[in-house]
Amino acid sequence: MKKKMVLIIVVAVVVIITLAGSTSNSQNKNNSNTNTNANSALQQNETEVRIPISDISTTTKFYSYDSNGVSVRYFAVKDKQGNVHVAFDACDVCYEAKKGYRQNGDVMHCINCGKEFSITSIGVENTVGGCWPSFLPMNSDGNDVVIKIADLESKSYMF
Repeated sequence: MKKKMVLIIVVAVVVIITLAGSTSNSQNKNNSNTNTNANSALQQNETEVRIPISDISTTTKFYSYDSNGVSVRYFAVKDKQGNVHVAFDACDVCYEAKKGYRQNGDVMHCINCGKEFSITSIGVENTVGGCWPSFLPMNSDGNDVVIKIADLESKSYMF
């Protein structure tokens, strides 16, 4: 009887340790901040940030801009047709949770509420309300995606 009790306790401890490790790993996978790429490819001056289009792929790259100590996060990704899409790593509704997005195939997944958005629909203004990757205006000069610093700073309250 004593051996059975010891065996049950050992099994219970192993299960608890395994579950604790599994929960920790899943939290890291869902946090967009863990996927932030180095901003080394960015070119920045006083008025704009430039991302080489050649550095953007169908795998989302997350970036950040320091706005007076606030890390303003945003991402860039190409759809299957090669079109570039950018948005803030914050939701128009869920931004207070400060969880952002993660990529799931050809959609971006809101880590807070679970809604998914086709990459091809990202980069447009939210006119219907509800959860949506917050619009970040950008231009392209053929070689780079160009984002105005003023546009990044305009939504620093979301972070």
